[in-house]
Amino acid sequence: MEIAKLNGHSITRWVGTEMALSDGDAENGPVLWEHSTVPYLQLISIDLQLSDGSVFRMASQSDDGSEYYGLCLSDRDVIDTPSIAESGTIFRTRHLTELPIGMATVVVPEDDGPNAILRVEIVIDGHTISFWAAEVYERDGGKFDIVGRDESILVQVDGARPRRSLDEVD
Repeated sequence: MEIAKLNGHSITRWVGTEMALSDGDAENGPVLWEHSTVPYLQLISIDLQLSDGSVFRMASQSDDGSEYYGLCLSDRDVIDTPSIAESGTIFRTRHLTELPIGMATVVVPEDDGPNAILRVEIVIDGHTISFWAAEVYERDGGKFDIVGRDESILVQVDGARPRRSLDEVD
C-alpha cells in the first residue's frame, strides 16, 4: 500500500520498535535513547492501526542501488506487541502514545522518483508528524550525525522530538 493511501483514514494506535542512539559502554554508561542534540525519535519500524481495524507497518529501506528505497507501507495481520527493553539490547517495542491519533492527511514533501519516498508528513488534528528515511550515527566524542537515505525512520511532531508523558517514561 502506498503511504499516501492513508489519507482520509483515522489512525487509532501507533506501536514502534525504537532503536537507541548509542549502545553505551563501561565509560559512557547505559543505552542512550535520546540526546539533546538529536531532535528525533529513531525507530526501525512503526505499526499503525486504522479505525476499521486494518494494520500497516511503515519501514525504511536504505539506498542499495535497486532504485527502491525510503519509506514504505505494508499490510500486517496484527499490530506489534510492546515489550520491555532487555538489558544489552538497543531495541525496544512500545506504544507511541506521543504521536497524535485521528483523521490523517498525508503529504509527501520529499521523494526521489516514484520508488523512493524520503519524507512523509501526516497531519492529524493540526499536528504534523514528520517521518524521514534516515538514521542517527554515533561518532567519536559523544557526537551524532544524521544520515539520510538510510534504513531507520526519524520522527518529529510539529518540528520537535515527540515527548512522552512523565508517567510513560521507562
